[in-house]
Amino acid sequence: MNKEELEKLREQLLEQVEKLPEKQASMLREQIKNASAEQLEAFIKAQQSPDQQGGECFFCQFISGKIETVKIYEDADILAILDIYPSNPGHMIVMPKKHFEFIYEIPDSILNKIFLFVKTLEPIILETTKAQAISIYIAQGAIAGQTIRHFSVNIIPRFENDDISFEWQKKKQNKKEIEKIATKIKKKAEKVVIENFEKEKKKEEKKKKKQEESEAQKMIKHIKKRIP
Repeated sequence: MNKEELEKLREQLLEQVEKLPEKQASMLREQIKNASAEQLEAFIKAQQSPDQQGGECFFCQFISGKIETVKIYEDADILAILDIYPSNPGHMIVMPKKHFEFIYEIPDSILNKIFLFVKTLEPIILETTKAQAISIYIAQGAIAGQTIRHFSVNIIPRFENDDISFEWQKKKQNKKEIEKIATKIKKKAEKVVIENFEKEKKKEEKKKKKQEESEAQKMIKHIKKRIP
């Protein structure tokens, strides 16, 4: 992509940014205006689907090592990096290494690991950055702000007057309409939630039983050693 094409894309991106809320637009406007050719190409690529990128999304390219990044933690299942366009210093992104777009697609074992990591890192980020608070941000779907179609959790250090806003307009709704929606959700969710909780309960019971059996075996083994 030549310089003229990149500048044209920069103009198009700036036009799109103007449609966003002012606080969000002002941050992105500055990033796009000041971005180098390489950064702009990376930004554009981040907005594309995996198909448009030849089958691998922007985050997947971090994971595979095709694009360099600043890694904080990595194991077989998850990767944590510092955002190259941070909302504030210390802005961290945690993601599964396998490509999932939505939270409900992720196996429980990996999802548990992600949120255990987030829980563990929050006080460390607060202490390191001297932040006054933390925002945990997850976007699911393009219109919700998910610019890269790979599930991720943003850990954003917050400071007074940092101009980051997650406010939304509160809309008045008829109580009957709210109850109608609640009934629909409860009806669909009840069976699934109960099934999942029962499944987890059985898994925990099985795990506990296995641990108890293991402890019992250890005790028997220990007793046998003492018997003459």
